[in-house]
Amino acid sequence: MELTIALAQMNIFQGHLEKNYLKALEFLKEARKSRAQVVLFPELWSSGYDLKNQSLYAQQNLELMSELSQQAQENGFFIGGSYITLQEGHYYNSFILIAPSGQIISQYHKIHLFAPLNENRYFSPGQKPVTAQIAGLTGGLAICYDLRFPELFRTYLDQDADSFFLVAQWPTSRMDHWEILLRARAIENQALIAACNAVGLSGKVTNGGGSLILSPWGEILARGSINDEDFVQATVSLESIHDIRTNFPVLRDRHVHHYPKN
Repeated sequence: MELTIALAQMNIFQGHLEKNYLKALEFLKEARKSRAQVVLFPELWSSGYDLKNQSLYAQQNLELMSELSQQAQENGFFIGGSYITLQEGHYYNSFILIAPSGQIISQYHKIHLFAPLNENRYFSPGQKPVTAQIAGLTGGLAICYDLRFPELFRTYLDQDADSFFLVAQWPTSRMDHWEILLRARAIENQALIAACNAVGLSGKVTNGGGSLILSPWGEILARGSINDEDFVQATVSLESIHDIRTNFPVLRDRHVHHYPKN
């Protein structure tokens, strides 16, 4: 079985939901032409990091979700990306995944908040990892700074994840870390990774692009351009994940019962 994944590496207009949505529609049009089944948008792609106005965006994102649900249903897509959300009095940076049915099937609240961008001042941290069933895959969801915490991905592995889906606003200044960390997470967990980054200016920070789709062997299946908008896609064999894990069974040799716990 094959799966086509598309990454919408976009330049986000901070504070302009309508402009960002219109741009998203252009990416979805490309995804439809390429017969993609999964489409990822970057972290906080609808609003950018204008956190002081989070209450406004949380409300507007509810309307946006309705529009995206219709797009998912009409085109048979899984659509994922992160948004500012308000739930039970708490604001979150939330990775929301919409199924081809138009239903929201998973919501992951970012656990590791990035203090240099004041996320810890404006958002509550998520309390648990979240997996999703995505077209035959069990995918662990993650957002940007989460990438630096391998224990999150090991937790997903213990929840039978065979893939990771990550959305980000990762800066140009740390692009070497971006690729190294993504390849490490793929190799050490023998997992497929789809990681969608933004480009362009976000406040005083420039996002670097370089979105990646990686095989469980750490091979680069598709790479986005650096610093420019791009539509990134790859068609992957789901059987290849099983084959890699079977033919090189590193994960079988984990001895978690010997590892001390805090």
